[in-house]
Amino acid sequence: MHYLMLVTVSLTQAATSEEARSAVFEALASDATFCGEGGRFWVPISDWFVIGGRWSGLLAETQMGETYRKAMTDRFPELATNWWPHSLAEKHREQLDAIWQANGGAGASPYTRRDASEYGHDDDAMPLTAELYDELLSVHHGEAIVCGEGHCQYLDLDDEPLTPDAIGRKWLVIVDYHN
Repeated sequence: MHYLMLVTVSLTQAATSEEARSAVFEALASDATFCGEGGRFWVPISDWFVIGGRWSGLLAETQMGETYRKAMTDRFPELATNWWPHSLAEKHREQLDAIWQANGGAGASPYTRRDASEYGHDDDAMPLTAELYDELLSVHHGEAIVCGEGHCQYLDLDDEPLTPDAIGRKWLVIVDYHN
């Protein structure tokens, strides 16, 4: 099963999205308890992961807000569900990309992205804003790591408890992992 993990890392460790995505990828890849030989009981959290993956574009979509979501579901009601046929994205690639770009997205829409790069797309890491904190991270307030029931939902690579003070000081990076 695929899981979404939100990872924060200090802005001082990375100056660009590419550097932030690389720092998170390398930190997770080198942590045997996350993806490797495992920890105390030899069972790692993940057997495979990428930056972005199934959740590529989530940060940009969160910032675009309801205007983008409404434009998408008005034109393609099928996208209001958690599953849609890939043929929809293939058939309507230009329209999906146009709606994405008209609402502030760059490049290909998350629905039409095809590459499975380990390091994801540029918008899979962003400096943490109040909006991203409120929408995606506030439920993890006070935690440096949130794991349970065999998966990890949030991790701060600096081992700092999450507070609104992280806004403007941290990158937020999306991780898709399989367990």
